[in-house]
Formats: sequence, C-alpha cells, structure tokens
Amino acid sequence: MTRSGLRWLILPCLSLLWIGTASVAQTPAKPPSARLTALPEGVSPPTLDGNLDDEAWAHAALIGPLTQVLPIEGGRPSERTEVRITYDRDALYIAVHAFDREPSRIVASGMRRDASLLPDDRISFLLDTFHDHRNAFLFSTNPNGSRFDGIVENNVSFKSEWDGIWYAKSRIHDDGWSCEFEIPFKTLTFDPNGSTWGFNLLRTVRRHNEENRWASAKQNKSLIDVSEAGTLTGLHGLEQGLGLDIKPGGSLGWTNDRSADRSYTNLDPSLDVFYRVTPSITAALTANTDFSDSAADARQVNLTRFALFFPETRDFFLQDAGIFDFPVGGTGATNGIPFFSRRIGISEDGDEIPIRVGAKITGRTGPLNFGALNVQMAGHGDVDAKNLSVGRAKLNVGEESFVGILATHGDPLTNGSNSLFAGDLNLRTSRLFGNQILEFRSWLQHSTTSGPIGDDDAWSVRLAYPNDRWNWALDIKQVGENFNPALGFVNRPETRQSIASLRRRWRPVGSEIRFFEVSGFGIMNTDLGNDLESLLISSAGRIENQAGDFIRLVGNHRTEVLETGFEILPDIVVPKDRYDFNRVTLSLGTATSRTFATQLSFGAGTFYSGHIRAGRALLEWRASKHFFASLEYLQNSVRLHEGNFSTRLGRVNINVVFTPDLSWETFIQFDNLSNSLGWNSRLRWILRPGEEVVFIWNQAFDTSNYDLRSTGTNLTGKVSWTFRF
Repeated sequence: MTRSGLRWLILPCLSLLWIGTASVAQTPAKPPSARLTALPEGVSPPTLDGNLDDEAWAHAALIGPLTQVLPIEGGRPSERTEVRITYDRDALYIAVHAFDREPSRIVASGMRRDASLLPDDRISFLLDTFHDHRNAFLFSTNPNGSRFDGIVENNVSFKSEWDGIWYAKSRIHDDGWSCEFEIPFKTLTFDPNGSTWGFNLLRTVRRHNEENRWASAKQNKSLIDVSEAGTLTGLHGLEQGLGLDIKPGGSLGWTNDRSADRSYTNLDPSLDVFYRVTPSITAALTANTDFSDSAADARQVNLTRFALFFPETRDFFLQDAGIFDFPVGGTGATNGIPFFSRRIGISEDGDEIPIRVGAKITGRTGPLNFGALNVQMAGHGDVDAKNLSVGRAKLNVGEESFVGILATHGDPLTNGSNSLFAGDLNLRTSRLFGNQILEFRSWLQHSTTSGPIGDDDAWSVRLAYPNDRWNWALDIKQVGENFNPALGFVNRPETRQSIASLRRRWRPVGSEIRFFEVSGFGIMNTDLGNDLESLLISSAGRIENQAGDFIRLVGNHRTEVLETGFEILPDIVVPKDRYDFNRVTLSLGTATSRTFATQLSFGAGTFYSGHIRAGRALLEWRASKHFFASLEYLQNSVRLHEGNFSTRLGRVNINVVFTPDLSWETFIQFDNLSNSLGWNSRLRWILRPGEEVVFIWNQAFDTSNYDLRSTGTNLTGKVSWTFRF
C-alpha cells in the first residue's frame, strides 16, 4: 500500500473515532477527592513499623471509603479499610488499616523485594504526579512488608522494572493488618507548579479474590487506568533538595572458562549519576556500566522459522524505559519495534559488549514528554567502537491521547550507517457509552541504511475496543522488504499482516463462577503482492471460579506456505510446500493464592507433514513467607515425514527470603537442544533502599552423552550505594 493509500485509510478511521465518541460519550461520575494538610511544625514524621500509633496520623487526612470492583461491581467491601495521608516538605506518608474479622485467614505468602504480590492480600496505590490522567507511579505492599513498584505509561503500559527509593512496613494485628508508606519527593518527578495529584488505591482480600478501590471502581478498567483516578489537593512546598543522586558501584568477578581452558579475575568499577534539572526533568550519566547482576534470560524453544524475542533485563535501560516506548500494538507486536535496547551492548551471539559511557535525559514539560539517549559502545570483532542514539517525544492531546515521534541513529552490529525516523498517533477515550474504552493507533516508520534502498518503510493501523464484557480489535501492519531498524527488532520483513480478535465475557451474579468467556482470533500474513504466507484461526473458551481456578479449551487451524524449506532442527528440513494443520489444547490451573498452585496443559494435532503433542506442567509451592519454589516442564513430541524429534525444557526457581531486604534466588534451566544446564543464583541484601550488595553464582554444565560436565563458572560480588543531595 502506498503512503497516499495509507493516508486515506487513516483519515476515515480518525473521523469515525471522534464522531462516534462525540455522539455517544457521557459525563462520568465525579472522581473522589481529598484535601491534604502538611504536618504541623513540631510534629515528627511517623516511624515506620506497621503500628499506626504515631502522632502524625492524627493530623492526616482520612480519605473516603473504598468500593468493591470484584466480584461485584459497585458492591460493599467485605471488610472495612481506613486510609490516612499526610506530608511534609520531604515525603508523602500513607497509612492503611485493613480491618479483617478473620486475621488468621489473611493470605501473605511473599516477602521478597519486587516479587509479584498478586497471590496475596495487598495494598496498591497510584500517584499521578503531573495530574495528566495517563501516567503514574505505583507502589504496593502486603502484610509481610514486601515492596513492589513500577510506572504506568499512557494508561495501558506498566513497567515493573522501575525501582524507586521508598519505604514501607506492615504488621498483622488482632483486627486485621496495617501498613505505612514513606515516599520521598526525591524519588518522584512532578509538576512543581501543581498542587493536585491524581491518586487511586486498591485493597485485595485474597481469600475472597476480592478487589476494592477508592476511585474508578469499574470492572471495565484496571488499576493502572489513571484516566478516572481521584485527586489529592493541597500539596504545597515540596522539596527535592539539589535533586542529585550519585550511585557509585563496583563488581569483583572470577570466571573459569573450561571450554577455553582459562580462568581470570576482573574488577569493574561503575558510576551512575542522576540529576533533576527541574522537578520534572532528569538527566542521567553512566560510566563503565555494570550489568553483572542482570537477571538471566528464560530459555525458549523455537519451532518457527522466525527469530524469538527476549525482553530487556538490564537496569540502566529499564529506568525510564516507558518514555521510549513506541506502541506497535496487536499480536506479533514485536515485529517492527523501532527501538529495542537489547541491541545495545549485546552481540548477535548473546555475548556482552562493554558500554563505556552513556547519557540520558527524560522528562515532561507541560503536555510534552521527551527522552534522549546516547551510548558509546566498545568495539567488538570487526565492528568499531561507536555511539548509538535514540530520541523520543510525545505530545499529549486531549485527556488520554498523544502524538509522537522517535528517531534512532547507529548500527551496533556492523560498520555501516543506519538511521530511522518514526511517527505515531494514539487516540483513546475511556468514556464511550459512559465508561467504555475505544482506541485508535497508527504509526509510520522509515529506515535509511547503507546497502539496499527502497521499500524501507513500515506502517500500522489499529482500532480496538478493549473492554471487560466485549473486547475486539482490528489491526493491519506492513513491513517493507528493506525496512531495517538497526536499533530495533524485525523478525519478519516483507510482509503484510491482518489481525482480528473478538471476546465475549459473562459474569454471573451470585454464582460460584466468576466469569466464562468465548473468544475468536485470526491472523493472516501475506507477502507484499498479497500472496498468502501464513494463516492462524483460533477459537477458545474459558471458565474461572471465584477462587481463581480455571479451565480453558483452545482450537487452532494453521496454514503455512513455505517458498523455501526451513531447518526446524539440525538435519531436519521441512520442504517447500503448503501445509494445513490443526491442534486442540486443554489447559487447567488453580489459583496462585493456594499453597500448592498448578497449571497443566496438553495439546495434540497435525503439524506440517506430521503430528505434534505438546505439554506443559507448572507447580508452585508457597511453603511460607520465607520459601517459594516452582517447577516448570515443557515438552514437544514431533513426528514428521522428514524426521522425528522431541524438545524438552525444564525450569526450577527457588527463593529463600530471610527478610523483605535479604533474599536468595536460584534459577536453574535445562533444555535438550543445547544439551546444557544453567544455574543462576543471586543473594541480594538491601541494607536500605538504594544501598545493596549482590552475590551472583553462574554455573554451566554440558549434559550431552548423559554426562554432567562443568563448562564454566562465574562468581561475582557487586556493591552499589546511592548518595542523595
């Protein structure tokens, strides 16, 4: 499709969206509001211990009651909750008394920093510090005092990788449990001229699988939808000091590489500096960036002819990552990402490439959100050292929409040149028919590369209705033959993709069934001449009870047209042909709040020239707040005319948690394709937020020939410290 044709496709969709919105939108109910007062002179901030007996709480604002969202929208909560909020010039303080008539039944299985709190009773709240109804900080804790945080971007994206410096303590009492939070203003970015922040709070009573919120108590919207959050007013005189964080660190490591018959020791100092140019703009500098404590990638088995996508795990790139997000949208969303930070500092073989220095600035001013990143990467192999850059800007439009641009420059894997420019338009309303969500999203990208030229564009259009009862979406995306985002991700060039999905969900009132749903999904890929490459048609049904146990049945039909054969595994080549095959998969699982939680799935059907049987088993054991273990096993048994094979992948995760600040996590992986077993063990000690010591033990074994031979060992100790001014 030409750019002219794309323009004629986009403009009618925009017109339909806004005309439809204007004609049926209704005025929503006014969100709740609370006026805060600062702590009086002479009154000390609360001492965080989980007890709400400090004098400070007597001066705090008591915000209004919560409303049940699940299982009954608009219902009365089964237990009472009291929330108090106050502040001084340095921090915001929040206290929650979660009354419970059966405290012995409070669910509190986790305690580790950044562990998922979904299986537990918990308190979570959002701070929309710019009051822009679309972005926020999220903080959460459970009765054990575990801390979990993240950032919300544009009401739909949540980045749990963000780690801020803040404090929380919890305690279980005879009448329930309580928690106290201290959120330093040095941790937040905000509008210094504003005195009103968006705010919402959620309480989960896990044994009832019940959720209660202060604002926007609608099943149609999740907590991270900030568009109808309540407000906190009266915030004045907030101080961030100099706004300077200096974070020196260093790691000492020893490596024994048996495959190369050598061992060596390395000492790597590192430095990160963060400076708030204004309360809403942050500049960052990193030198000799140390990624030794990054989480290990979860292994994947690939039975397709396209490259797999692995998420970013390195802290430097995860901080403020939402600013650089470029929504690609829809299923297959990773194909066509213009900026993917794993392209920086990681070779095609997965080896680390040193980053000498990097600089980043991110922030907001008025309706403009912006970010710029420049990193100097060391040379590797035949590739010279070079600077890699990305810039992003988003302009808020209306209450929930934005228009943006993104540019990248540099090729991390070759000495050639590469640049990319992209623009995106994201329109959203959450007030269609009163409280329904409608989204329109489109983008256009153009790359310039040394080498082949022409047909180096990519574009997409998406219209979606992502609501609870009815959920549907339509997508069209095209990736040109020579489209090459060197700092992005493309695993399927020269393709046109069309996607349609539909889901209908029912929530019976007064039933043991929380919901049941049916859904349909279709995705078709053609070449740019509209000749079919692949087709997937799927239908599914799911039933979930009030506890969270579920059963799901999925039926798939696939068509794959191979213009050339592809090697599905070494020495097994699926020849050129058209293949039509089907599969049925049954899945069932128990609620994660159970001491023993499990998920099982089994699928069988035809596959290319033969058949496949696929299974997955996951067992989780929450023995206590101090111990969690999980075991996952995946197997594919494939019988083709060209050859038979089985793939097996196993994962073991063991967490020993001594306190919320001291934990030991071990992640073990095995697969029979690489015939290797990997061990990643991390002891993390947070002396206080921003100051921590980490010990990492990585071990690799060769398991071929039914043997277990060590191929490599790495032991690393890392210390990082944050000084705030």
